[in-house]
Amino acid sequence: MQQTPNNVVERLLLEKTVVASRDELIRQSLTAEQHKCLSAEARQWLKQGAAQQRQGNMMAAFADFQKALQAFQTLAQVRSEAKVLSVMAHLCYSLADYLWAVDYARQGLELARRLSDKTLLHQALSCLGNSYRHLGDLEKAQNCMSQSLSLAQEMGDVEAEMRSLGNLALIHRVSGESEKAVVLYERSLELAETQDDTATLEHILRNLGNAYHALGNSQKTIVYYDRLLRLCRDRMEIAVVNKILRNLHSACYAIGDYSRAVVYLQERLQLVRRLQDLRGEAQTLESLAINYDILGEVSKALQAREDRLKATMKLQDPQLQRQALSSLKVACIAQGDFERVKRYLDYLTESI
Repeated sequence: MQQTPNNVVERLLLEKTVVASRDELIRQSLTAEQHKCLSAEARQWLKQGAAQQRQGNMMAAFADFQKALQAFQTLAQVRSEAKVLSVMAHLCYSLADYLWAVDYARQGLELARRLSDKTLLHQALSCLGNSYRHLGDLEKAQNCMSQSLSLAQEMGDVEAEMRSLGNLALIHRVSGESEKAVVLYERSLELAETQDDTATLEHILRNLGNAYHALGNSQKTIVYYDRLLRLCRDRMEIAVVNKILRNLHSACYAIGDYSRAVVYLQERLQLVRRLQDLRGEAQTLESLAINYDILGEVSKALQAREDRLKATMKLQDPQLQRQALSSLKVACIAQGDFERVKRYLDYLTESI
């Protein structure tokens, strides 16, 4: 009597052997015409899956890719099998199913090594590195992404090298190693400057600005954020420009460059007004008033405080109104400009 395997690993190995044997038997039993038809069907499933993916039908796409994978496995077309595994790994990654992404990427990695295909190796290692990062296994993530970077450099693929540098930098940032991250970002920036790719350059400059801002390096923050704005101010979303201008003001203020801080604040003021962001407007006007005070521009500081008060009145926020009125009142008394504040005192005292 045949014994039933009682060990999980033994059962899985037996199942894999049975499937492999079945595929071998099917392959041996196929006529040349049947082999040709199955190969054509596999490529049709692959094409259909790609179309479904472009249309956003991810589950349907996955099902088609699975059929193509099984057909290529039956046909022993290893290179095609490895390519489909790469597609499926990246599809799972895009769906935030990182465990399955790792599973398919590891299968693809094994085949890529058998084929000595550097492109497929790079793709599998990149997917593994990003997936492990999301899963919190940063040691494996860094190891895979470092290998991916080395392969990109060996292939002389500048775009792949830039992606790997950026992904490796992100892993270091998540690990709390921001200093190492900025070194990698700057290496990717050097490569990007040799390419005619504004989108990639924008992405790297933004990452560098964010990283240096997190490190508290105001000088570097200004360099990269300012360059980013000059490069693509008109193409970026207003909300993104608003955030960058806010960070630029903070960096300029930190190093005592108040005149430059005012320039960024004035541009930010125009943006928050376009966004109809009254709280943002009030905050920006408060910062403008502070910078004008430091620069000794008294009348501009008073006007900024008055405009801030008007913004808080539109918000109908009693607490903010009290703060804005108090700030304007103190500044007016200091300058002897009693008429400016008098027009608001009675109305606001009654309303708040």
